[in-house]
Amino acid sequence: MITLIAITAIATAPTCCAAPDNGNTDIKIAVNELDPQPVEPGRDLVLSVTLGNYGRGVAEHAVLTIMPDSPIVLKNENDRIMRYDRIIGYGAHVETYILYIDPDAVSGNYDIELGATLTDDGQHREQNLTVPVVVRGEPKLVISDITVEPEIIKPEDTFNLSFRVSNKGSGTASTVQVTTALDNLSFVPMGADTKIIKRLDPNASEQLSYRIMTSDNAKVTSYAIPITMSCNDESGGNVTSQSFVGINVVGDADLCIASVKTRPENPVSGDIVALTVKIENSGHGDAESVKVTIDIPFDGTKTAFLGKIEADDDAPCLFTFYATESGDIPYRAVISYKDDIGDHATTKELILYLGDCGNGNMLIPALAAGALIVVGVFYLRRKK
Repeated sequence: MITLIAITAIATAPTCCAAPDNGNTDIKIAVNELDPQPVEPGRDLVLSVTLGNYGRGVAEHAVLTIMPDSPIVLKNENDRIMRYDRIIGYGAHVETYILYIDPDAVSGNYDIELGATLTDDGQHREQNLTVPVVVRGEPKLVISDITVEPEIIKPEDTFNLSFRVSNKGSGTASTVQVTTALDNLSFVPMGADTKIIKRLDPNASEQLSYRIMTSDNAKVTSYAIPITMSCNDESGGNVTSQSFVGINVVGDADLCIASVKTRPENPVSGDIVALTVKIENSGHGDAESVKVTIDIPFDGTKTAFLGKIEADDDAPCLFTFYATESGDIPYRAVISYKDDIGDHATTKELILYLGDCGNGNMLIPALAAGALIVVGVFYLRRKK
């Protein structure tokens, strides 16, 4: 009877009192977050993982190690090895790593290796996980080493525009199109306005040159020529950017003598002559500090200051002198001025005709004397 009661008591004893079942550990590494993806060189990368025990056993002396491929750098070296004394059954630890992508990284696929070791019931166990990381650079096109030849550009001039196109980004640029956008500007392309570069790797560059003509009606001012650039990145997307090249169009004055007039209209020796010279500016820019000097061999006013003559305008200058000679008198007019390009001087060869005042004054008395002689001879013959 006592034995039966004892057996019944053991059979009906509560299960909480039974001997514990340690079971086995089941350690796994799972990725919670990997951001951003793809990641650009020079950017941070966040990796969050869970080291979990999915068994009922207790994992002792667990170690989690992270080993990223170059050029992926762990920002906090203390996070490389994480140690845990115990991970109970169905327990877990979450770790977040901040990594950095080297700015010189080449686009491609890289790996982050995670390894876990532990002791389970006196036995050494390992668990590994490979996390793939996509590094994809972004191309960045810029221009440099800009040259304009010739340096001085006037309306109607043709010039060469050259510059270097460089990929300063972290990704490869393909089918690069570089255009000098001259629409609505006073410039005309003398050839193709778009150049194509098949491929530009990071830090690669190529020299381009364009031939451009300045319009005749170009205003004398500064211009900004847009340089538009577009390319395909490594994901097939299109990347566009724009730069500007400054061009200065300067005004060149062109002074000449439009007309020469005298007063009196037919001067003779002995006259005080007023000489009017009209100076015309047929250039594209204004002429400043205009001065005209003549070297005629007579006493009088031989220098005239005109100041400013705008483009497509004219101005008269007046000289007065006492003519003391007759005949064809050669003289020179020197026109000096300055414009946007610099100082200039031009010389014109001229001739002034002066009549002989002495011959003109003796003509009438000579004719009168001749007439008297004829009349006298005729009268004497009639009288005989």
